[in-house]
Amino acid sequence: MTFARRGDRSRGQALVEFALVAPIFFLILFAVIEGGRFILYYETLNNATREGARYAIVNGANALCTASSGPTGPMPADWTKAIPGCLDVPGERVKQRVKDSAFGLLGNTVTVTPEWLGPNGNARDSTVRVLAVYSYSTLVPLLPLPQITITAESTLVINN
Repeated sequence: MTFARRGDRSRGQALVEFALVAPIFFLILFAVIEGGRFILYYETLNNATREGARYAIVNGANALCTASSGPTGPMPADWTKAIPGCLDVPGERVKQRVKDSAFGLLGNTVTVTPEWLGPNGNARDSTVRVLAVYSYSTLVPLLPLPQITITAESTLVINN
């Protein structure tokens, strides 16, 4: 009879220990998973901005009118008066390239802003900057964390 009581106590002790340790274990496990997801999304967004900037510099001022990635020459004051098909008004092909490259992001709600810097617009030796912003939210809302804004930026020199 004393052996039965001792076994019951051991099972009860193991149950209490599990109840104390399990929440901490699962919290650490989900934190590692969310940290990995955050790094994956951050790197995906960085790669997408590099792809967009690369697309802009490869299809620079020497590209054909229908394949231009951005404004040729100085940017017009009014984008609505741009010649259809000759200008990427205002950088829509670059934005689409970034969004296509960021295919793994949930919801694909990426805000992309391409900018052509320098006095020559989209000419050789000018600079193009692509900025992308994404609002990251956790997959498993264990703690009431706010959305985290991930920002990525790539700047390249047009050499075409």
